[in-house]
Amino acid sequence: MEILINELSLDGSFRNLEEFYDSLRSVLKIQKLMEKSNASFLKHQELYTFKVTKELNLHDAFRDRRTRTNNEIRRFKQLLNSLMSDPSFWHEDQRHNSKDQYLCEFTSNTSGYSLAEACERSKIVMSFSNARFAKEILEVNKNGCTFDLINIQNFTTFSELLYEENVIGARVYCNHRFEGTNLSFAYLEEGYDFSILEESEEKAFISTFKMFNEMNWDAIMRSDGLDFKKYQPAKKDNWFLGTPYSSKQIYKFRTSQKFRCFGYREGDTFIVLRFETDHSISDNG
Repeated sequence: MEILINELSLDGSFRNLEEFYDSLRSVLKIQKLMEKSNASFLKHQELYTFKVTKELNLHDAFRDRRTRTNNEIRRFKQLLNSLMSDPSFWHEDQRHNSKDQYLCEFTSNTSGYSLAEACERSKIVMSFSNARFAKEILEVNKNGCTFDLINIQNFTTFSELLYEENVIGARVYCNHRFEGTNLSFAYLEEGYDFSILEESEEKAFISTFKMFNEMNWDAIMRSDGLDFKKYQPAKKDNWFLGTPYSSKQIYKFRTSQKFRCFGYREGDTFIVLRFETDHSISDNG
């Protein structure tokens, strides 16, 4: 999957470098997930010249020494260096014909920009944070024919796209999609994970995880649909006996009438450990 960096989204709209750096948090997460997939960036050959603020371009932002340096700023600058140096130039294998007219609301150019090139590739672009590019679909008209480009401007959109296109599996998707939320899949055990699910079952689990993620703990505890409760089996029936989690208070919740998710709570985070698909374990605790 090729994702073209939308240089037009760098139009000097950031008030200062601090605001620009802050916007890169989502791009850092996107880059991290890309490393787990076969997706790759392509860029305009003059990306580094496009404006971050009214005074500074992307290269200036990378070289600027006025901003107080800390570990986070260093990560942002490493990202900028990567974006300017690593991705290939799409011009090296340009697919769109400069004789054609590619029209959009963002530029008076009729060719030679990444949105035009994306029309002839995967039709996916990544925009920097910019109110002009807030829509998830960007339209480009080529010789009277409209192309809809998927516009990635946040991590959630990107993770959903990779999962829906089968570029990443459910486990990688959940690890990244729910990172830093009230769900963690870091300790999901092999043999009790997505590998035991059919496609429709996988979708049911993920749908419930999204719902869970949008709720606070008061709502989770009150939800009749989730039926969140303690797992309290007899000792001989304890599914987690002899595991590193045998001393933990295990909880379970529904992902459907038949399916259950087991794990434990650590602060405000539910640590997912195992899935159950036949209700046999849940019936005994």
